Amino acid sequence: MAELFANISIGHENDWKVLEKRIIHAAQCHSDAVVISKATPELTIPKNKKYVSIKSKWGNLPYLDVAKKSEIDELNAKKIKNLTEDIGIPVIWSITDTEAGAWVLENTNCNNVKIHFDARNDWDLWKFCEDRFDNITVPFGSILETQKPKLWKIRENVSVYHAAYKMPSPIEALNLDKLEVLKEYSNTVGYEGRSADIYPDCAVELKNVDFIEKYLGEDAGDLGEAVLTPKRFYDMFVNLNQIEVANGK
Repeated sequence: MAELFANISIGHENDWKVLEKRIIHAAQCHSDAVVISKATPELTIPKNKKYVSIKSKWGNLPYLDVAKKSEIDELNAKKIKNLTEDIGIPVIWSITDTEAGAWVLENTNCNNVKIHFDARNDWDLWKFCEDRFDNITVPFGSILETQKPKLWKIRENVSVYHAAYKMPSPIEALNLDKLEVLKEYSNTVGYEGRSADIYPDCAVELKNVDFIEKYLGEDAGDLGEAVLTPKRFYDMFVNLNQIEVANGK
């Protein structure tokens, strides 16, 4: 069966109780790893949104200030390391920029990183990761297509994943046929599920991918069912097992 990763990054607001609960739920749902995002809001938030006032648990603040407060800090990074080591579940840090990558290097012992889908065409970030991390998971994008002849196919520690552009994504926009294209670039291919249900994402098991990532949380808010409750995440685990058996494995 493809490995099942739980992305616990949506709306945690750097609240340790939320992070702790999601990590434990991920382990209880038989996740093979948890994925946690790290970003530098000053670099990743569009200029036209930085100072728009939004509601938050800290009151009405500019989007940039809320994003900064919501980023995982050094203390929670240590707590994540201790908890995941205690319960035996690996962590994959999903980074959006080189500053976030440097933060991961400084504050964690993680050598397994994922380049966030929104950074799929950031060549500087790709090179930064190549030089500093043991295992890299990269999104399919124009960099892969332009660099294929000279770089990515020959690196065994580089995994490639596909994701839809929108979240939640309608079924007709999933473009699962791209998974076959990805196998031309790497021997390890994965999928980040952004659909508003588990069934299209479970069907990816029949594509013989190496890992499937799905979002795990509580109340998804505007993202609808693209973020799974623990019960639905466990249902996905069960469905993946059934598909594997039905496929004769």
